[in-house]
Amino acid sequence: MKSSKVRQFLLGVTALVFALIALASLVAPHKMAEGVGYSLGSVDALSEFRAIYVGVWLATAVLLVIALRRVQEALLGDLCALLILGQTFGRVLSLVLDGFPSTRVWPMFILEAVGAVALFVVRPSAATPRGEAGR
Repeated sequence: MKSSKVRQFLLGVTALVFALIALASLVAPHKMAEGVGYSLGSVDALSEFRAIYVGVWLATAVLLVIALRRVQEALLGDLCALLILGQTFGRVLSLVLDGFPSTRVWPMFILEAVGAVALFVVRPSAATPRGEAGR
């Protein structure tokens, strides 16, 4: 499917989700950690949690916004999708190695997988050469 607008929408929604999770993890790390079964009982645990849930996810949101603003450069959005698909891969690996997670993890797994695949499926529309818009 080719639609720059749909791809921008997907990139924007995904960026918003990552930014909101990062913000919530910054403000209420213990509550956010409990939601996925973590216990943050030490400064080291808080540091690791903030590194991923705040630092990496905020950086992911920024990359998604860059990809949204430069939607014609499909590789940018594809790299964002690959980053998200990495989470899906890790969850599948855990499923095989560790067993089935609780029901609270499944919605995240499904959203990550569907969102990443959707970004790969929805391609940017053909770029309009400069000066030819409106002809």
